[in-house]
Amino acid sequence: MASGKEEVNDALRQYIWNYFQVHASQRLTTFNFYILISTVIATGYVVAVKDGGITILAMVFGIILFVLSFIFWKLDLRNRQLIKNAEEGLKYLEGKDGIEKTGEEPHILNIFRYEEKQTNEIKKNESIWPWKRLYTYSRCFGLVFLIFGILGLIGVIYSILVMTKSI
Repeated sequence: MASGKEEVNDALRQYIWNYFQVHASQRLTTFNFYILISTVIATGYVVAVKDGGITILAMVFGIILFVLSFIFWKLDLRNRQLIKNAEEGLKYLEGKDGIEKTGEEPHILNIFRYEEKQTNEIKKNESIWPWKRLYTYSRCFGLVFLIFGILGLIGVIYSILVMTKSI
């Protein structure tokens, strides 16, 4: 039979895990929505400039793409913070679970603490070569936001250049 303290720890673990799941799922759903809406806007831009078309509309699409990239990047930072809070809570509870540690390394069953230790080791030995680097969700998402944001900015600049040449 579990003691009162164990029941509280189990309840806390379940509460924090549910919090983690909600925000991790929200992060991926938000990112998927961003990819969908950005692709639609980028397609709209291409259609608008095709064959020297509507440059004002193309410029608006570029501005929207740039602004949405910034907004979704900021939203992702907030989701990441919420997920990190849950991870810290779970790591704290892992430290209280009584599972034996192997030297300085956390036990494999303390998955959040074990993964953090592995990730830190990889980061210490990170290569200068992009194909050998560690790419976290945050880094990958950030690169996608940056690329779409830059594409939006380039679209705005291109549209302005086309409009000034045609005047």
